[in-house]
Amino acid sequence: MNVLTPTTGLPASPIDFRQLARGLGTVINYAAGDIVFRQGDAPRYAYVILNGTVEVSSHDKVIEQVTEGRAFGIVSLIDSKPRSATAKAVEASEIALLDARQFRYMIETTPNFVWYVLAEIVDRLRATNSAL
Repeated sequence: MNVLTPTTGLPASPIDFRQLARGLGTVINYAAGDIVFRQGDAPRYAYVILNGTVEVSSHDKVIEQVTEGRAFGIVSLIDSKPRSATAKAVEASEIALLDARQFRYMIETTPNFVWYVLAEIVDRLRATNSAL
């Protein structure tokens, strides 16, 4: 789960959008080893992990393990470009899928959601850089 830091201008506090994502999105259960999406797939959703863990990898190299309360698949949904990585459930996982309309609704109407999204993008960038 992301934590806002003083550099954002807001007090540090945990942000947990799982309940909102559960209510707005479509909840899917994945078994361990199930592929959520593959590198090169067209983007259809952003994903919020309600329970479980997902491994994000590219070119057979693990970039990050994403845990509950975290999101993934955001960048491709924003820029409409094919997936740059593959996401696979490491364990049984319950994931909320948010289509572009639902994702935009959360950005426009939910206080601090944009900070959550930015933090996820920054975390993913740092993880990718570390994996290189």
